[in-house]
Amino acid sequence: MKKNYHLDPGYVTVPEANKIVLRILRIVNQHDKSHYNKILEGAKKGLFGGKKHGTRMYQVRKEDIIQYAEKCLQSEQLQLFDLELGISLNDIEAQQKLPFIDESTASNIHYYLRYLKFHGIITEEAYLKGEKILVLRLNMNSLSPK
Repeated sequence: MKKNYHLDPGYVTVPEANKIVLRILRIVNQHDKSHYNKILEGAKKGLFGGKKHGTRMYQVRKEDIIQYAEKCLQSEQLQLFDLELGISLNDIEAQQKLPFIDESTASNIHYYLRYLKFHGIITEEAYLKGEKILVLRLNMNSLSPK
């Protein structure tokens, strides 16, 4: 049976905060304690609006926990698109040896660019620059002799 505490308005207990984070991050294992320990340590240091409630329990501000979870979600999404290249693109462009790409690859790249722009991971400027480079590569591919 769940114990109810009389918390300050807008505050939740650390276990409830962990459940909020797990729900936002869509983690299936609801008994996962990976964020619980981070939230508890942060609450002890005063992060997340953490305050001691009673003798053994900490309470944290719900808005801060939601903001923390959204930041974690965004960093996870960025890690999905974190690619390491062996050679920098500036070196390739300086040598004028640009690799050719086919239409299906260009279509996939364009889809990823739209996804990143839609979720606010990249700016409109970065999206337009990537789209411009993509069109140039496709046009170079169609003009090159076969």
